Amino acid sequence: GAKPVQATLVDQKQLKALEDKKLAEQRKVEEVKKQKTEAERKRKAEVVKKQKAETERKRKAEAVKKQKAETEIKRKAEAVKKQKAEAERKRKAETVKKQKAEAERKRKAEQVKKQKAAAERKRKAEVASQREAEKALQAELAAEQQARDQGVVAEYVSYIQDKVRRNWIRPLGSSEDFTCKVQVALIPGGDVAKARVVQSCGDALLDRSVESAVFKAAPLPVPPDAGLFHYFRELDFVFRPE
Repeated sequence: GAKPVQATLVDQKQLKALEDKKLAEQRKVEEVKKQKTEAERKRKAEVVKKQKAETERKRKAEAVKKQKAETEIKRKAEAVKKQKAEAERKRKAETVKKQKAEAERKRKAEQVKKQKAAAERKRKAEVASQREAEKALQAELAAEQQARDQGVVAEYVSYIQDKVRRNWIRPLGSSEDFTCKVQVALIPGGDVAKARVVQSCGDALLDRSVESAVFKAAPLPVPPDAGLFHYFRELDFVFRPE
C-alpha cells in the first residue's frame, strides 16, 4: 500500500508546480499587460505632451509673428509719419522760401519804384528849374526889350508932341501957359483916325485948337518897326505950347 501514497504526493506536487507555473505565467502576462498599458499610457502622455509642446510652439511662433507684424506695422507707420513730417517740413520750407523770394521781389520792385520816382522828381525839378531859368531869362529879355521899346516910344512921342506943337495955332486972347492930355488913334503910316482931349486945357476953345493941330500934323511920326505900332494905335500924350 505504500506506493500509491507516494504517487499521490507526486501528483499533488506536480499539480502545485503546475499551478505555480500557471500563476507565474499569469503574473508574467499581467506584468506584460501592465507594462504594455503603462507604455501605452506613457506613449499617449508623450503624444499629449508633444501636442501641447507643438501647440505652445505654434502659439509662441504665432505670438512672435504677430509681434513682428505689429512691429513692422509700427515701423511702416513711423516711416510714413516721418515721410509726412519731412514732406510737411519741405512744404513749409518751400513756402517760407517763396514768401521770402516774393518779399525780396516786392522790396526790389519798391526800391526800383522809389528810384524811378526819385529820378522822375529830380528830372521834373530840373525841368522846372530850367523852365524857371528860361522864364527868368525871357522875363529879363522881355524887360530889356520893353525898356528899349519904351525908349523908342518915348522918343517918337516927343516927335509927335513937337509936330503937333508946330501945327498948333493959338486962339486969339487965349493963354499960352497950359497943359492938356490928348488921346489919338493912329493907323499904320501915322495917319490920325481920332483925336480928342481927355484932360482939358481949361478952355473948350483951347481943347478944340489942340485937336485941330493933331489932325493938321498928320501923318504923325511912328517907328519904322511894325512890331512897335501897337503902342501907337491908341496913344495918350501931354500937350504944352512951349
